[in-house]
Amino acid sequence: MVSESTTGNPPSAPKSGRRWVTVALFVSLVANVFLIGLCGGRIFHGHGWFDRQPQFARTMGPWAGRALDHLIDGLSDADRQIVQDSVSSHADELQKLTQAVREQRQVVARLLKAENFDRKAVDDAFTELRVRSDAMQTALQGAIADAVAKLSPAARKELED
Repeated sequence: MVSESTTGNPPSAPKSGRRWVTVALFVSLVANVFLIGLCGGRIFHGHGWFDRQPQFARTMGPWAGRALDHLIDGLSDADRQIVQDSVSSHADELQKLTQAVREQRQVVARLLKAENFDRKAVDDAFTELRVRSDAMQTALQGAIADAVAKLSPAARKELED
C-alpha cells in the first residue's frame, strides 16, 4: 500500500461545490417535471395559455359560463352569436343572482366557523342558499332555453352534449 505521505496528495476532503451542483440539479429536475406537467395538462385539456371566457360567459359565473361556452362550441358563428346575444340579455339578472349565491355562501361559511355554533342559524342559512341557488339555476336554464329556441332545428342538433 502506498501511504498518502509518500504520494504527496492531501487526504480527500468532501467537495462542497459538488454537493451544491447536486442540489441544484435536483431542484432543476423537480421544476422541469412540474412545468412539463403544467404544459401537458393545459394541452390535453384543450385550453390555450391565455384562454379567457367570452364576456357573455364571464357574466354568468365560472361554471355556468364554461358550460354554456361548451354547449355552443359546435355551432356556426352566426348561431353562436344568436345564443350569446340572447343569454347576454339576461346578464344583469344572472349577475345579481350569482352575487346573491356568493354572499349566502359567505354567510354559511361564517356561521360554520363561529365560536358558538348555532344549528338553527346554519340550517336556515343552508335553506336560503338552496333557494338562491335554485333561483339562479332557474334563471340560467330559462335564458338558455330562450336562446336555443331561436335556433333552427339543424343548429340545435349541433349543440354539444
